[in-house]
Amino acid sequence: MVAFSAPSIEAQTLGGTVFDRSDDTPVSGALVRLVDTTGVAVAMSVSDDVGEYRLIAEAPGTYRIEARRLGYRDFETPLLEVLSSEGRYEIDLVLETAPVELPGFTVETRRWGPQEVDRRVRLAVGLAPASLRLEPVLRETLVEHAERAHTVADMVRWQNAAGLVTKETTEGPCIQARGGGCLPFYLNDVRFNPELIDVLPIDMLEMVVVLYPNESIAYPGGAILMYTEAWIR
Repeated sequence: MVAFSAPSIEAQTLGGTVFDRSDDTPVSGALVRLVDTTGVAVAMSVSDDVGEYRLIAEAPGTYRIEARRLGYRDFETPLLEVLSSEGRYEIDLVLETAPVELPGFTVETRRWGPQEVDRRVRLAVGLAPASLRLEPVLRETLVEHAERAHTVADMVRWQNAAGLVTKETTEGPCIQARGGGCLPFYLNDVRFNPELIDVLPIDMLEMVVVLYPNESIAYPGGAILMYTEAWIR
């Protein structure tokens, strides 16, 4: 197993396996991001049930790979220089476990007041929460859904979102407004593959905003916007 090798890579597709350092077992449900030198995530993936992930750099440049999972310390590689637009480079990521103190994992330290929620939603979609048909789903509720082993799609269904229908397709869960198409998923403002929604750890999220079609100028077709702690910092 190779944790990391090569400061300069000639590949546009990066992939590998996320491992637990303590016993070399694969880690599923890790959020893996390809981040440029300004800190912007240009690609995202979630490790599958055998720990594998896949990222695609759209253009040559300098990047680093970051991985996060509840119960593990955040991981990042040294800077990688992507020189070519062809091929694949294998990079395995090794996570170290970190104790999770359940009493400290309360919503009290993360709960936002109305003004903070209003500010963050306005920043995300350009609208006040009061103008949305469905209230933003915040950390406290997301943790409750995680404890019930719900996915993001389950959460939307559970919230009784009027006029939305959730169904399974070959490309992953589809949440659609009546008479409309599937709402696209975004994670920290980056388009997210619906095939990965069911393995995205919902307890990794800080806020989910459901936008109906024609509700926001920024997302005229509607969208499911998901945000992690990395976005709200």
